[in-house]
Amino acid sequence: MKKTHIYRAMVVAGLAIAPVAATTSASALSFVATQGTGERSTANVIGLPVENAAGDKLGDINYLVLDSAGKISTVVIGVGGFLGVGEKNVGIPFNELSFADKDGRRVAMIDATKESLTNAPKYTWTEKSATNTD
Repeated sequence: MKKTHIYRAMVVAGLAIAPVAATTSASALSFVATQGTGERSTANVIGLPVENAAGDKLGDINYLVLDSAGKISTVVIGVGGFLGVGEKNVGIPFNELSFADKDGRRVAMIDATKESLTNAPKYTWTEKSATNTD
């Protein structure tokens, strides 16, 4: 009988603490109300044309790959093909990419040629997800 009362007291105490723990972790969440200076939405980067300094269109940005810290590490560019058919994905380090406004449109810029991207190895996914279907 004594054990039953102790057990019930422990259960009641545990139930009383659970809502406090839940509200504590929820209140620790911080919120971001506006875009920071220099930040860009990935929705505005996916699909951007990729060009070189000579103005040659080399492909389009298909994916941005995040590292384990959540930072963009790799840009996957679709090269070759027509309307996505026969296209090959090529990965380059994100820090080799820059952005420019050309003739009123936003483009991604890299120091490469069509030939170098065509001859580059195909980017291979090691982890499948809902977004990478290659």
